[in-house]
Amino acid sequence: MTKKDQTEEQIETQAEEVLSPEGDILSEAQSEVVALKDKLMRTAAEMENMRRRYEKQIEDVREYSVSSFAKDLMSVMDNFSRALSHKPEAENDAVKNFIIGVEMTESELMNIFKKHKIEAIKPKIGEKFDYNLHQAISQIPSDEHPEGVILSSMQDGYKFKERLLRPAVVAVSKAVV
Repeated sequence: MTKKDQTEEQIETQAEEVLSPEGDILSEAQSEVVALKDKLMRTAAEMENMRRRYEKQIEDVREYSVSSFAKDLMSVMDNFSRALSHKPEAENDAVKNFIIGVEMTESELMNIFKKHKIEAIKPKIGEKFDYNLHQAISQIPSDEHPEGVILSSMQDGYKFKERLLRPAVVAVSKAVV
């Protein structure tokens, strides 16, 4: 090997030694860039998911905000129903007009409920008990009916769209042992 070849070889070795640390710095920087890019993408995805969740919550609040007000009006509807279920046979025109006024007010309240998609749950006797719509407060032993059939209804329930506001209160049959 000539002196010139030796010198060139030494220069290449020295160059590799000098570049090697820089190569490590470069590869470290590239891996850090990849890691930061990954972190940025994950954060952006998380922010997008959070934005969607908040939009859904805002939409639900807007859509179901009337439900609280509707719950308050349910007792008014119950009182109208109770009053009309005990209306007397009136011979006096003033009493007849009063009863007609109460019926009209109840009817108007029902129309407002329908307009805002508030639906009454009026269980019928003989209907199968549905725990999604009814609340059983008593069980009555019965030979005539299979177990889990509604025998009486004490209070109507209400739904707003697909959300239950109040279950209907019922008594159900119980098998006689």
